[in-house]
Amino acid sequence: MPSFAQTDTRLMGAEDAIFAMAAAIREHGNALIAIALERRGVRDLLPAHGAVLQALFAENPLRMQVLARRIGRRKNTLTGLIDTLEARGYCRRERVASDGRGQWVALTDKGEAMRQTQADISEELLRIAWNGIDGSERRNCMATLRKVLQSLADHNVPCL
Repeated sequence: MPSFAQTDTRLMGAEDAIFAMAAAIREHGNALIAIALERRGVRDLLPAHGAVLQALFAENPLRMQVLARRIGRRKNTLTGLIDTLEARGYCRRERVASDGRGQWVALTDKGEAMRQTQADISEELLRIAWNGIDGSERRNCMATLRKVLQSLADHNVPCL
């Protein structure tokens, strides 16, 4: 895989390259996560599973509809992620007793065992991402990104 330094960055500073920049950051972040998982011997998870696990680490169990909202994904996208995590033993689904249509998603012991691994990888990723960037630059970056995200959300376009 080419490094960021090998990426064509001629437009990366231009205002109209915001989505290209965001995509490149996400791609490189996901590559770092995949490498970190591999180094730890975790070969059956993808970076996309991290949001589900993180939400369940914060509150376990969660209803499917709440989980979808927390990770900003449509229910059908979440269903695919949960299918994979369940098949690999990281979580399980249970019917909501009071609502035959609703489902709870809960971590299994294997899923819970990923808590520290995920925390360690997150810490490593943040250390790499913020390397050489001081606190005020970090705060300004995050404030600007929140505004961009809010502008997009104001158009009521659902996440995939």
